[in-house]
Amino acid sequence: ADKDGKKDVDQISNREYVLRKSRLIMAKMNPEKVDGAVASIYTVWLAVAAVLKIQFARTISMALGIAEFINKPVDRFLRPTIQVLVPDEYDKWVPVVLGWIIKSIAMSIAWWIQTVISAATSAMQGGLQMSRALMRMFRKRGASFIPPEDDTYIDEIVSYIFAAAGFYFQWTLR
Repeated sequence: ADKDGKKDVDQISNREYVLRKSRLIMAKMNPEKVDGAVASIYTVWLAVAAVLKIQFARTISMALGIAEFINKPVDRFLRPTIQVLVPDEYDKWVPVVLGWIIKSIAMSIAWWIQTVISAATSAMQGGLQMSRALMRMFRKRGASFIPPEDDTYIDEIVSYIFAAAGFYFQWTLR
């Protein structure tokens, strides 16, 4: 545009070039179509995850539920404030980007909850296995005062102690 015979893009820095192209893309693209495409990718991702591992699919489902719960107050209280701060030409991106941020936060929360659930479940299963193995070991060594697993609740009671220790170690050493 300065008519010096050189392309303008060759005379600007990489940062300015990226900003220029980003502005063009954001101004010309339809955010609803982009959101629909991302949602389709997310849906496909959910389907693949469900096939691969149901626990993973439950976590994603939990994240979507958390995101839906968080979305209403963010839409009501945060979105208007952000739209005031964002230039008018980019207003259409605010709900879409906020949706992405909310889903990311919800995914982090869901993974944290799933970590707690997995740690507790494995600690309980491991605690019961440990208590039953100890009971069998003591019976093999002649401890006649230890009853068979089917006749007592001792293995379950002892398993709670092992489960608590297992959960503590999983949680503190992660």
